Amino acid sequence: MLSLAAFDNIDASASADSIRVWAEEEENARRERIRDITVMDIYDIKMERRKFDHSTLLSFDNWFQSLLGQIFSLN
Repeated sequence: MLSLAAFDNIDASASADSIRVWAEEEENARRERIRDITVMDIYDIKMERRKFDHSTLLSFDNWFQSLLGQIFSLN
């Protein structure tokens, strides 16, 4: 259960004030989400996401298509 371990790590390293603020934000989000969906933004991950290099995928796709062509042309 990787997510539980990650949560335990965050919980152990957070200050009591941070945990209190997070609990208050979560309670507010649960209470207000019917009237204002933007309160759910507290659950958004606020870190820079890794950029994906699509050329790698295209290279793999070209390789795979070539391999399939070879396999089916041998029959």
